[in-house]
Amino acid sequence: MHPIRLTAPSPALKVFVYLLPALLLFSRAIADITVVLVAFTFLFISYKNQYWPWLKQSWFVAFLVFNAYLILLNLPQSSEPSESLKYVLTFIRWPLFAMALAYWIFDNSDIRRHFIISLSLIMAFVVADTLWQYLFGVDWFGIERFTETRLTGPFRSPIPGTMLLRLWFIVLFIACLMPWFKYTTVRQITSLMTIMSVGFVFTYLTGERMALILYCAGAAVVFITMLFIYRDYQRRLLSMVVIFALSLGMIILISPDMLDRSIMSIGTKLSSFAESDYGLVFKAAWQVWQDNWWFGSGLHTYQSVCQQQQLLASAGMVCSHPHNLYLQLGAETGVVGLILFLIMLCLLYKQVLLPCIKAKNGLQTALCFALLTVSFWPLSGGISVLSNWVAALVWLGVGWALAVSRASVLTPHEHLSHTNR
Repeated sequence: MHPIRLTAPSPALKVFVYLLPALLLFSRAIADITVVLVAFTFLFISYKNQYWPWLKQSWFVAFLVFNAYLILLNLPQSSEPSESLKYVLTFIRWPLFAMALAYWIFDNSDIRRHFIISLSLIMAFVVADTLWQYLFGVDWFGIERFTETRLTGPFRSPIPGTMLLRLWFIVLFIACLMPWFKYTTVRQITSLMTIMSVGFVFTYLTGERMALILYCAGAAVVFITMLFIYRDYQRRLLSMVVIFALSLGMIILISPDMLDRSIMSIGTKLSSFAESDYGLVFKAAWQVWQDNWWFGSGLHTYQSVCQQQQLLASAGMVCSHPHNLYLQLGAETGVVGLILFLIMLCLLYKQVLLPCIKAKNGLQTALCFALLTVSFWPLSGGISVLSNWVAALVWLGVGWALAVSRASVLTPHEHLSHTNR
């Protein structure tokens, strides 16, 4: 059975797909405008063609229930109704953007390959620019390091690791989609291991601890899955890990300060977590939640409530966001909102992973699981999913996962599996 497509891939759509990674990566305003335009265009095309099967997706229905809760119960309880109102009314753009990608833009194998090529080129540019900054102190645009152990790359803020975190797990699909890479098993596993290694080194050198932890967790899921899938190539895989470890050792010897920042400081934080900056921020979020247990303080009000109560003032810290998605959801939307969001998330995982599992495609299952989990794991900053620039990349990942999962059901001949040649 072939998918019913809203429109045939046009030259304009192909151009847009090539531009999409840059539109989402380099400007907060342009990223948001892109998300809104894609969502509204998708609604218009769906209405024009009377094409609404995506509305029946259980996870999207659950999201609509969550959004209705925000409007009807959470908003009236908000400590800052005017601030919450604009975020509640615009929050729906994110899942609509994901649906537009899954059912329209990425609903074609050639388009998905074009996107992978574009994304790979943009990421190669970011990686090269950031590594140049690491080596010479300034990047190609004259942007200096944020600190000695924090890099900015072309973003002017110390966020390159966070910005590329989810994109690495999309680029890994190059081993499944591009004919040259999937032609033989050796090429496939070599490309997967090379991309994961480059991703680790890049994230390590940016000095972003949380991004590194999440990246390693996602990469570990993919690598363990590869050991099971490529049973005849386990020695080759392990030898690649040894080569990578030796190369990483050389990098560590060259820059011991980066080792302390990216690796050793993680142990230090965990050993005294309650007294660390993360522990204090978590406690502040928990306190805000306790004061508004059932319905929360209102979407996008955590920062103002935290400041009003001076929860971090004694520690000399500024209230920003809890660095924990579910603590922020609890504080701002209460127990009811958190439960509704978790139901939506569980249904989303089911929608993405079940078709991959039924198709007996372990590699695609692992890639999709890693892609979703690095965005929705608790230690992902809550603001990155709810209302921030990074949210565009989060829901890009959701849309991509939905699209490739849907393709494995609708077009068996495009099945994204490894070869045994």
